Amino acid sequence: MGWFSRRSSQDTDNVALAAARAQLSPDDVDQVRFLITTKKAVHAVKLVRERTGLDLKQAKELVDDIRLGRYVPPTTGTPVVRRPGTNLAERTRALKAAGELHQATALVVSETGMTEAEAGLFVGALRAEQQD
Repeated sequence: MGWFSRRSSQDTDNVALAAARAQLSPDDVDQVRFLITTKKAVHAVKLVRERTGLDLKQAKELVDDIRLGRYVPPTTGTPVVRRPGTNLAERTRALKAAGELHQATALVVSETGMTEAEAGLFVGALRAEQQD
């Protein structure tokens, strides 16, 4: 019987996390990413707890999901349209080609939650032109 009670508890946790994700605005997620990149993860967890009402463990899990790029924002009524030439790698390549390495690194940090060092490695690894 213990197995079943743990499973229902896990399902309850998943429902709570899903509801909390819906409570975070895009601005909240951006602020959490900023706090993570500035090495203020504790403040990021506090922000998530304030905005969602999650307990400490669940808020930390959500912050970790955002940090690791596993956070998917809730869908809205407006579909996201991806236009050719607007993905992160192509925008970063354009900045790199223009000699704006700092801007390219900042773009990657802001959109992915990578550390500045990780983003610098990403930018450095991009080739000038995409290979088909």
